[in-house]
Amino acid sequence: MSTQNKRDRLVESAAILFHHNGLSATSLADIAKHADIPIGNVYYYFKTKEELALAAISKRKEQFSAAYRLLDDNLPDPRQRLIEAIRYFDKVSAEYTRYGCPIGKIIDDADTEKDTVAQTAAQVLGDFVSWAQQQFGQLGHNDDAQTYATTLMAGIQGATIMAKASRDESVIKKEMIRLVTWVESLPNKRIQLGKIGMRNVDATAASNAA
Repeated sequence: MSTQNKRDRLVESAAILFHHNGLSATSLADIAKHADIPIGNVYYYFKTKEELALAAISKRKEQFSAAYRLLDDNLPDPRQRLIEAIRYFDKVSAEYTRYGCPIGKIIDDADTEKDTVAQTAAQVLGDFVSWAQQQFGQLGHNDDAQTYATTLMAGIQGATIMAKASRDESVIKKEMIRLVTWVESLPNKRIQLGKIGMRNVDATAASNAA
């Protein structure tokens, strides 16, 4: 087995166990057992649990970044990109109801002011907000784009917390429906501005013809 494969297995096992059991409750021995790698080999790749946690967060960060690029490259409509992003959380609603958000769980398990792991995890949520802000901006909501993006993230995280607390998956599903409906209801201001511009051009042309 290659060195990279062993490292990847450790990172994948860490990501799973941190999500399922929490950062504090998961030991390097637990991760080694889950990855089926001798505990002594773990220290060859990662000296501390913090290093492994950072690697696991980076893996999730890369996965989400790849998903954003995929949406940007394949869907020309920013509204549809937002809707597809929201629907992702509907697809993982059962897992999130049982274990919570994998990133949120790490943040809750650490001190965000002092802990590098928590700060790095928070950046993953920040990446989503930044990406969503761009989509709202492309719909012409530049003044409200950051607020809308933060509201979207808050809705997703809030629903996840409530679903886990109540053990009710429908909390997430209902909130995702509400968020999709909200995004669908937002006007595309850029298109509207374009139409106004065309009307002005037509009016000017008609006046000149007269």
